Amino acid sequence: MPLQEIVTGIEARAKTGILKVAQGNITKTFYFNNGAIIFVNSSQPGERIGEFLSGIGCIDLQRLQDLLEESRRQGVHFSADLIAEKVFERNSLETALTQLILIALADALKWREGSFELSAHLPDSVLHSPVPIRVENAQEKSTRFAA
Repeated sequence: MPLQEIVTGIEARAKTGILKVAQGNITKTFYFNNGAIIFVNSSQPGERIGEFLSGIGCIDLQRLQDLLEESRRQGVHFSADLIAEKVFERNSLETALTQLILIALADALKWREGSFELSAHLPDSVLHSPVPIRVENAQEKSTRFAA
């Protein structure tokens, strides 16, 4: 089943859960809430959150790694720490993470083969993120990021 059909079905049926797609050693995990993508994790170089934020010039990678370690030690959500430390304003971080979602999806939609796994479980940490992202019709929007 093509990934395009899977994403279309999730969006059209307003499903909540996790869609994990893999091709070779690359895995991308899209988190959906009521049909909209609210977060992504990717093992694709350049699509990891820290690498992405550093790559678009938002923050130095070493500073980002230090903040990540600190948020883990304190048990604080990483995105909340980025805002609290005034590394990002909430709107800027929302915009950057939305771009990451669209870029990761556009790349995955180009894959000719791979595997997928669907799960209805959505972790509370993603569902109640301090930086609310909601990308509706992500598949349609991601086409502008496809190269």
